This record gives sequence, C-alpha cells and structure tokens, in this order.
Amino acid sequence: MRRALVLVAAVALVSASASLAPPARAAVPVLVLDGRGFGHGVGMAQDGALSMGQAGATYQQILGQFYPGTAIARRAGYVRVPVLVAAARVASVTFPDGGQIRDTLGNDQSPGFPIDVAPGGRARITFDGTYHVDVDGARTAAEAAEVPLQQPAPTTTAASPLPTVTPPPPPTPPSSPDTTVPDGSPTTTSAPPPAAAPAVTASSPRPILSVPTTGGTIAVDGRGRRYRGFVEANAAQGPLRLVNQVDVEQYLRGMGEVRNPKWPLASLKTQAIAARTYALRAMSSVGEICEDQRCQVYLGAQAEYPQMDRAVRETQGQVLTYRGALASTVYSANGGGFEASPAEGFGPGSSTYPYLRAAPYPSKDPAPWTVKIALSDLARRMAYRGTITNVRVSQTGPSGRAMQVALDGTAGTKQVAGVSFDRALGLKSTLFAPRIEQADVAPPPPAAEAAIQSLPDQVQTAPPPSVPPDTPLEQLGIPLRTTTTSPLSRAAARSGAVGAARLPASGDSPWRALAVFLLITAAAAGAVLYGTGRDLR
Repeated sequence: MRRALVLVAAVALVSASASLAPPARAAVPVLVLDGRGFGHGVGMAQDGALSMGQAGATYQQILGQFYPGTAIARRAGYVRVPVLVAAARVASVTFPDGGQIRDTLGNDQSPGFPIDVAPGGRARITFDGTYHVDVDGARTAAEAAEVPLQQPAPTTTAASPLPTVTPPPPPTPPSSPDTTVPDGSPTTTSAPPPAAAPAVTASSPRPILSVPTTGGTIAVDGRGRRYRGFVEANAAQGPLRLVNQVDVEQYLRGMGEVRNPKWPLASLKTQAIAARTYALRAMSSVGEICEDQRCQVYLGAQAEYPQMDRAVRETQGQVLTYRGALASTVYSANGGGFEASPAEGFGPGSSTYPYLRAAPYPSKDPAPWTVKIALSDLARRMAYRGTITNVRVSQTGPSGRAMQVALDGTAGTKQVAGVSFDRALGLKSTLFAPRIEQADVAPPPPAAEAAIQSLPDQVQTAPPPSVPPDTPLEQLGIPLRTTTTSPLSRAAARSGAVGAARLPASGDSPWRALAVFLLITAAAAGAVLYGTGRDLR
C-alpha cells in the first residue's frame, strides 16, 4: 500500500511540475557563415598591396603580384562621372572660386552665354525640353576678363612605351577657403557671399556647362561635394543629370578608395595606377564611369590629401597594358589572403584574362567575418518553396570560393550560384564555410546587396537600386538554377561536401529531457522515503 502511495505521489509531482513549467520554446535553426575577405577578390587586394608596401616592395613588384604579365605604358585622358540625378529636372551648383556658365566649350555660344559668375555665385538649372539657367552673382564683363577658366581635359591618347617622366610641380592650392583633412572627409565650404550683381537668366537647347576658375571647383548643391573639371547638366537620357568631366589625374586625387595617409607611398602608387587604368578602360568601353563601389568610389575635391596627390603626380600617365590594350585592373578591399579567378568573383561565363588568376598573396589581416540568418528567412530570401534542412557549398573555385551553394530540404535541392548567394545575403565575399546552429530567437536577417564592382567593360552608370532586406533573388534580376539532386551534389553528399552544414537530428528537445529527469528524481525520492519506513499519510 505504501509503495502504491509513493508511486501515485511521484506521478502527481511530475504532473504538477509539467503544469507549472513555461511552454516549450522551439529552437530556431540558423545558418552561420564564417568567411574571410571583403569584395570580389579578383585582381589586386588592397590589403595585400598595403602589406607588401609595408614590407618594402616597390609598386612595380606589387603590380607584378596582382597583374602578372602586364606592362606599364602611358595614357592621358578624361573621365565622365554622373554625380547627381536631379529630381523634377531641377538642380543647382555653386562656384566657390568663381567661373563661367556656358553651353559649349567652344566660341559658338548661344545668345546670353557665356555667363561669368563671381566667387560664391550660384546657378539654378531647369529642363523642360529647353535648358534654363538663373544665376545669382554674375560678374561684370570687366571683372570676367581678368579671370582664367579651367581648360578642357585632353582626350585619350594612344599607347606608348613609358618614358622617364619628370614629375610636375605640386598643383596650386585652390583659392577656396575649404580645409582638406587627411582622411578625405567632407568639409564645410565657407564660400564668400555672391557679388552684388543682378540675377542673369538665359536659355539654350544645348546642355549647360559649369566651368570653374583655373584651380577652382564646382559645388553640386544636392550632394554637398565639390568637383574639379567642369559639371555638365544634361537630360539626353531622360532625367536631368549632373556629370563631372575631369582630367583623369584630377579624378584620381578625388577618389575615396584609399583614404589613409599612413599607407606606404609604393602602395598608394599601386592604387593610383590600377585606378587610372580601370577608369580609362571604362571610358573607352562605356564612355562614363559611376562614382560608387560598382565602379570606383569617387568623392570629389574634398577627398584630396597630400600623400595621394604625390602618388598620382609621381605616376602621372602610367597605366597597365596587356598586348597593347589597357588591362582590366579590377581590385577589392580584401581577398582573404587568396586572389579569386574572374569566374569566382563575377560568376561563370565571365571574361577571362591571363593576368587575373587565383593565387595566394601576403596579407596581415584576412578580414574574418560571420553572418547569421534563420533557415526560414533564408528560404524566403531564396524563394525556396519548402523547409530548408541543409546548406552546403557544392562546388568551389580554385581559390576555395563558393561557385555553387546547394539548399537541401523538403522541396528537393536548389542550386544557387555563389555570387548570387553572396549578393542575396549581403556577404562580404564568397570565401566562406557554412554551418548550422540552434538559437532561441531568429537573428535579424542581413540586408541584400546588389552592387558590386564590375569589369570596366561592363560598368553601369545608372544609380544603384535600393534593395529591401527580404527581396527574393528573382526580383533582383539574379538568375537561379533549380534542380533536383544533381550528380555533383550526390557525389558531394557521399564524400562530405565542401563546407557542409547540416541540421542537428530532431527529437533532442530539452523539455523532454527535463520531464524524464523529474520522473526519475521523483521515483528515487519515493524509494528513499519508503526505505526509511516514514509514513506519508
């Protein structure tokens, strides 16, 4: 009788414990990606250029590491960089140092042009089928005659063997009161007030050119940035765009790719030559170059600093060529210690070049990173129609980067190109290994990223699209290849696919384990009580 009472009490204790316990929380399966590098990894890795420069390598040796087989030649030219798409076809520019409004660089100006602008003057440009300009701060004719204007940039010249180049003297500082800081951060422009002159209005069927005083800049009011060269207002492509046309040497001074004055001079020279070559090849292929990471980051005159100015000056005109043509000198911030092949960086079918190959390089920091996403969020992002249970790298390239990523689950296997997987999750590179862990709550899903540096023959100058964080790949225009389990993935499954991450076995609920523990404890307690002869009535 006593034993029966003890067992009844034990069962009651377990039931009470279960009723008092909080409701079970299902574990959330999460994909964890551990990776290295930052960028596509093809061509020059900036971390490698820095490491080699710090070790005493010359810029010729650094270029030889990342673009083997190329030669140094000489080119001159200009670049066109769209810097603003104006809303409602209205834009304004300011002349910190003075300048001129024109509708052609030649002498055949339309009636009312050119308009001379005093320091601090501003021009408002509108387009309704005709270009209209309203200028506050125009100069008198006598004042304008004393002001030299920025000369047009030269056109691209043919290749020639690189002669000994005597560096020109440092450029004359602009008369603007702006202050340039070493890291290239934008600064506040304190332009002098416009000259006390009546406003001037003119109209033209041709695009409008804002040309600064020699050594001066044009400030684009919608961007808060200043640019050398001249700024063209042009609506030929539909919207009114402001396009900065500038000599490539001045363009390089305003780039934002390397904003660290502590870099060795050899490393900065390497960057200048690679960027000059990329820009001139893009111009010869497309005619324009974008200002962001889809091409090269360009910030304008406020990004200038003395060390980069020197690197540009001492490599003036130097470019890389292969068999007489400008090389495709792509580069990224960090290759994770191993350069990528073009197919790894840009996708299968990309153009191949002998000087762009997978190879290790010296790096002091391979830039490790980790990204997490719940498998349920991953399924939505990848438009996977079932439940994902396994994620694995099913094919790698010569540098170890993911060429194909397999999504296994209840709807079969879906193969995703490595570069598509990278962009859909906003990863820093395709050099990663997946694994799966459990979490109490789902982590915030990473933002997608559709922008990546293109080969210079394929640059796009339209503004990059705004990508919501959960946009499926199909809506980004990124192709997917959906298959059942392929021979490749079956072979990978048999051999243990590269970087495979598998979902832990089901049935390992912590609440089930707790219930069993309580039952055993209660039974043991009953046995102890019965053994003492203590009456529980």
